[in-house]
Amino acid sequence: MTRLEYRAELEWDGNVGSEARVREFSFRIDTNTDGHNAGPNPTEYLLAAIGGCLTANWGRLIKKMHLNVEGMEITVPGWKDQEEPRLKEITYKVRIVTNEPEKKILRVKELAEKYGTVFNTVGAEKIKGEVEIVRKSRQ
Repeated sequence: MTRLEYRAELEWDGNVGSEARVREFSFRIDTNTDGHNAGPNPTEYLLAAIGGCLTANWGRLIKKMHLNVEGMEITVPGWKDQEEPRLKEITYKVRIVTNEPEKKILRVKELAEKYGTVFNTVGAEKIKGEVEIVRKSRQ
């Protein structure tokens, strides 16, 4: 079995934020509450990571299955009570513009969830998703 390794390095900014480095990329992590609002907070990055995982898998599957897709957007909201240190709910919605059969699109959803690293690390049972298929106008 091939082992894939990932690494992030973070340097504290002296307040509540940090500069993160992943491979040759860097980005700010901060808050807009007691930080300097210099970047998204860790929870926002988590939601973006879930969405990025889904987008990468949907994209791979769309290409592999040779599906005709004009566009796709994924939205990933989450919420928590202020008293509890965890998200109570994470959902996502895929809005896809295509004339492909619904059965094929729902198969992409199923496989994207099944093989998503971030999706499954967070816990597939914690994330609920739906798909909106927008039919392209025929010309």
